[in-house]
Amino acid sequence: MKRIAIWVILIFAFLLRFILIDKYPMGFNADEASFGYDAYSILKTGKDQWGNTFPLVLKSFGDYKSPIFSYLTIPSIAVFGLSVFATRLPNVIIGTLAVFAVYLLVLEIGKLKISHSLKIGNWKLAIAASFLLAVNPWSVMMSRGAFEANLITLFLPLGIYFFLRAQENSKYYVWSSVFFGINLFTYHSAKFITPIVLVGLILIFRKSIANIKFNKILPSLVMFLVFFGALVYSLTIGGATRMVERSITQGALIQGFDERMEALSHGSNPIVAKILHNKYQVMVSRFIFNYFQYYSPKFLINDGAGDGSYGMIPGVGVVNMVEIVLFFGIIPLLFIEKKYKNVLLVVLAWLAITPVPAALATGIGYSGNRAEGMIPVLQIIGAFGFVGWALLLKRFKRIYFKIVLVCLGILLIFGVYGFVRSYFKIPSNLVLSQQIYGSLEVAAWLSENSKGREVLVSRSLTETQIFVAFANAWDPINFQKNTKTWGFDESNLSWVDQLPNYSVGNYTFKSIDPIKDFMGDRLIVLRAHEFVGEQIPTKVFYYPDGTPNIYVLDMNQKAYANNI
Repeated sequence: MKRIAIWVILIFAFLLRFILIDKYPMGFNADEASFGYDAYSILKTGKDQWGNTFPLVLKSFGDYKSPIFSYLTIPSIAVFGLSVFATRLPNVIIGTLAVFAVYLLVLEIGKLKISHSLKIGNWKLAIAASFLLAVNPWSVMMSRGAFEANLITLFLPLGIYFFLRAQENSKYYVWSSVFFGINLFTYHSAKFITPIVLVGLILIFRKSIANIKFNKILPSLVMFLVFFGALVYSLTIGGATRMVERSITQGALIQGFDERMEALSHGSNPIVAKILHNKYQVMVSRFIFNYFQYYSPKFLINDGAGDGSYGMIPGVGVVNMVEIVLFFGIIPLLFIEKKYKNVLLVVLAWLAITPVPAALATGIGYSGNRAEGMIPVLQIIGAFGFVGWALLLKRFKRIYFKIVLVCLGILLIFGVYGFVRSYFKIPSNLVLSQQIYGSLEVAAWLSENSKGREVLVSRSLTETQIFVAFANAWDPINFQKNTKTWGFDESNLSWVDQLPNYSVGNYTFKSIDPIKDFMGDRLIVLRAHEFVGEQIPTKVFYYPDGTPNIYVLDMNQKAYANNI
């Protein structure tokens, strides 16, 4: 029965993540294209788009991404070619495997016999947790695009699972080290969360670890230290750049000074004003605000992610209402089954640290990708929360428990149905623009119609060079030669598109001058809001609702609207 159940759940999880992945999420953002092209480049040359050999960090657009996603994408691109489907497929598989990893982890945690007083088998708890993850909106949305944050939902649970297995057989410590080590290179937040989780596990199981012969644990220790050493090295070659740029420390000194000046202008004591208004106060305030937004109803239930850049649909909560109800079941479990209090507190501590990296970063907030480490611990807590509610309700008539169970089932069905309806529809133009809707289509059209002519692309089209490379399956050796001519490292800029102009083959990316550039044998690509002339565009790319998005102008065509 349990094998059938988990297979049904895995198939359902796969289908939710797989169906129409080349179309939803709508748009194909620059990060996705960059991961795909880097995988293609490494496959063909052993080097990324900048010419770095088997890199520990991907330079990308100057944001220095973690590399694991691109490496995992290489087999898919080798089989299916460089395409949206091939680039997104690995994450579908990762998201599905994460469901199975949670099943295994909860089986292991269930050995603590939390559910035995109810005669609920450990496998039923594992099934419950895996099903909650399979249909969780957050997990589904992040599993459908080439979003590296989703990797943490697989590799962190596997690291914990094999660590727990190692308490029975020390050989599993090696596997635990491997998965914890890989997790360090999945996403920026994993660099923070992984060591904390590992140290916490070591402290919890320090007595059993102390009883193991050193030579048996040495290989796993060496394995993790190799990964950790590689991580430290990667931070020195750019891996820390993104974290520093997005840190809550940015601008804190100026904001603290401005607040202090305002307080002084209202008659505050200078000493008090300095104590209450400084960069440290600003950083603490930012952290507290950022941290608690990830536990807010606004994020969890009502509005979800703050933007649509990473496949998350604003207006769609990241969890089902059933998960929230089950979460509160932890309270009676803590008080009724007090002997399991320490175990549950450890799980809650795991949940507590997961939003910390997101809270340490600036931005518009409510970031679905930065806080994705909250998955799958929310679903694990939900499974055990069910036990808590059952323990509470069993004190009343059994019919009450059955009624509640039916209500939860109906609520979950409607929740999943509502999410699917909301997800598989055309989002707003704002969300589409955040997913850089249309850029890949423009690049594909140009590859067929530019015929080697000069193409000027407006800098308002974000990081268009990667879409050109992706759509043309540009020869990586040639592309790597082009990147070396940009002078990006010498310019000391943070992002490639901050360069005044740069070129790839016959494509030049720059700010368009409507006087100097609107002449000659060339094509010009610009956003709709930049199109101010009367010239009839050669090609217009529209949003689904018919609103113009991107224009392509052919300077050889001298037809004007008022002459037609």
